[in-house]
Amino acid sequence: MRLAAAFATNRGLVRQTNEDSFLVRKGLYVVCDGMGGARAGEVASQMACESMTVVDPVIAGRDELRDAIVKANERISARSLAEPRLLGMGTTLTSALIRDGVAIVGHVGDSRAYLLRAGSLEQITDDHSWVGEMMRRGELTAAEAAVHPHRSVITKALGTDGQADPDIVEVPLEPGDRLLLCSDGLSGMVSDESLRRILGTVEEPQEVADALVAAALKGGGEDNVTVVVVQVLDDEEAAVPESPGEAGEDAGEGPEGGAAVPEGAGGAADEDLVTLGPTDRGQERSTMPGFMRPARGTGAKRSRRPPIWARQAPHAADVEVPKQTWFRINHKLVITVAVVVIIIALAIAAFAAFNSNVYYVGDSEGMVALYQGLPSSLLGIELSSVVEVSTVSYDSLADYQRQRVDAHDLVGKEEGQAFLQGLAALQ
Repeated sequence: MRLAAAFATNRGLVRQTNEDSFLVRKGLYVVCDGMGGARAGEVASQMACESMTVVDPVIAGRDELRDAIVKANERISARSLAEPRLLGMGTTLTSALIRDGVAIVGHVGDSRAYLLRAGSLEQITDDHSWVGEMMRRGELTAAEAAVHPHRSVITKALGTDGQADPDIVEVPLEPGDRLLLCSDGLSGMVSDESLRRILGTVEEPQEVADALVAAALKGGGEDNVTVVVVQVLDDEEAAVPESPGEAGEDAGEGPEGGAAVPEGAGGAADEDLVTLGPTDRGQERSTMPGFMRPARGTGAKRSRRPPIWARQAPHAADVEVPKQTWFRINHKLVITVAVVVIIIALAIAAFAAFNSNVYYVGDSEGMVALYQGLPSSLLGIELSSVVEVSTVSYDSLADYQRQRVDAHDLVGKEEGQAFLQGLAALQ
């Protein structure tokens, strides 16, 4: 079984920068979508992809893939805590390790993996997101989730927790299958039906990748979009890749007359090519291969340039922070927090108004008195205060009158004053 892979990435039509990262290697494919404050998102996604390069597709399996994801989480978390400017950074990660006819998919976050087989599209991964959890509980339909205002709020990410618990799924592959890894810049803009049509009708993997990005831009391009397409071939089929970087120059027209793919990166990778991107040069040609071994039958030469992640920093602690900003989740989090604060403030105001309009009769230093507020305390603060003291002592009351006073029944101000006057008249 042979594999032909292609990729494309674009910052979209709204974002100023691209904080997605991806890794394409023989038998190993990764898409990461960074999150965090200014500058932090791309650092997290690049660190995640760099961490995954330790996975050797020739010998690695389920455990090795899981361990690499866990280690990526540890590295990102440690750096986030060590550098205040990166505090809170994180990233999604969706990866596919393919060997012996099986795709081992490792997943954290809401980037997705899909499988197209015989014209049928299946989402392999479950979104670790707020709306994803609500859908699994039956509280939201797919249509409702697609337009939910908090659909981009994720519940799991690498770097935001001390421990990672990735989903690991094994999927047997067949010749003719197409595997798609993508950030939510694609899945949030393009329906599953459109994904199925493009994956099933466009012939070449690179054309598929370009068409998917074009469809995301046509759908609004509200987020960075990155796709990796893997075609499963028969052993007899030949995979003739393009040179990485060439496809990113001009992606041409998208499907159904969609917009071209501007400023993006795209390229095909055969079995022996490793590509890690985007680079630290933003939207400039982010398709330079990390490193290249001679591809069988292609006459390719080994690149003298070191891997992209190695050029950026010899080790993770020295990675130069790109001058980029990522707000996909933060701006929604700010809105959510603001709404919660407003609700709390309104609740406090309503409670204060209620508390100022209720009264009760009680005992104040041995005298019967009228109190304003509730007969209780909150966090050590009394919620009531004396507003009027009668001339009647508590000890002079009959038993039934004491019971009425001790009950602390809530009354209006006039009713409470009338009760005090009635007690005085009986003395």
